Amino acid sequence: MRHAEYILSKANVAVCGDRNDSYGPPTEDFRTQAAMFSAYLSRTNGRPVMVTASDIAALMCLVKIARQAHAPKQDNWVDLAGYAACGAECDAEV
Repeated sequence: MRHAEYILSKANVAVCGDRNDSYGPPTEDFRTQAAMFSAYLSRTNGRPVMVTASDIAALMCLVKIARQAHAPKQDNWVDLAGYAACGAECDAEV
């Protein structure tokens, strides 16, 4: 198996496997997070802020990119691929 296939297969297990059982579908979890971020940012900003589920996926990708820049690990690439897939799923639901 090529390295890229291995990373994608691990991401697939993470996105479609046990995490769904523990936390529900990523789209639902990201919608919940988006509502919470929107409320928090609106309160602290003093004006309405609208964060979407897709924004959450993109922000999590940025977290993984920052971590990779600081301390390279294969797990960052797995998670990045997983968050990208979740973002695509969020966009497909809109």
